[in-house]
Amino acid sequence: MGFKYKNVLVTGGTGFLGKNLVPVLQDMGADVVATGRNYDLTDLSAAERLFNLKEYDLIIHAAVYQGAGDFTVKYPADQFFKNNLIHTNTLECWKRHQPNAKLIGIGSSCSYPGDIEDISEEDFFTGPLHPSVETYGLTKCVMTHGIKAYKKQYGLQGTTVAFATLYGPHDEFDENRSHVVAALVKKFCDAEKNGLLQVEVWGDGAQKRELIFIEDQISGLLGACDYNGDILNIGSGIGTKISTLAEVVKKLSGFKGEIYYNRDRFVGIRSKVLNTKKAKDLFGWPDNYEMHTLEEGIKKTIEWYKEYKQ
Repeated sequence: MGFKYKNVLVTGGTGFLGKNLVPVLQDMGADVVATGRNYDLTDLSAAERLFNLKEYDLIIHAAVYQGAGDFTVKYPADQFFKNNLIHTNTLECWKRHQPNAKLIGIGSSCSYPGDIEDISEEDFFTGPLHPSVETYGLTKCVMTHGIKAYKKQYGLQGTTVAFATLYGPHDEFDENRSHVVAALVKKFCDAEKNGLLQVEVWGDGAQKRELIFIEDQISGLLGACDYNGDILNIGSGIGTKISTLAEVVKKLSGFKGEIYYNRDRFVGIRSKVLNTKKAKDLFGWPDNYEMHTLEEGIKKTIEWYKEYKQ
């Protein structure tokens, strides 16, 4: 069955997800409006201008103020203030100006309780979030509950899809905002280029992350566009040790030196993996999709970084 959405708005469309998603949507025949800082969604008047540009039949709400590593610990108030404005303004403009559009909010595993390793949708809002992502995760909870509330009161259509940790081309490679894959790709590639003897990796290497290549995540997102429930997990379902990831990046970057695991640096949650059984039952995710292996995804990411960022 073809992609039925012809006019698509992607908030946060100039970021990592958007830069990869927009060409896919265009190839599927969609007319896409992708916005970033040109429409400041913390400002309701700016949000209203965006939502009055044309009539949309699908809104993918990816706009967010975030960073990785210890960014979430350093700037909790900024995240709370900006993200809640972004989400509430977006949902109110959805109701006021685009009530016929389906809205897909981009969620995160950070919005689930921090003490659960195998995370299913039934675990949502059942316990405290991990302290390392507490405020950011809470704003994603607010977005998710907001979508549910607007659907209930105004009869709108939409959902939240919870993502795993994305990586790939167009990722954020700034060391102050990058997630683990981009951070390690930059470290190892730069170390190899500059002839360094050692690369530092935060933590002991035993912590796990659920990683998913951006092209695969987009496939799952598009597969979920017709879902209208409360929240849906779209991840790889595979936890990868940071030490395993580091060795793969080291090998594919060509770095010949040593890895130094700094146990005194920020680690965050020890392990979290999304349970994707519901998505499997709904549309065969990820079993019916051709997924990248870790090595394939890292190779593409390194090649892109060396060509465009190094």
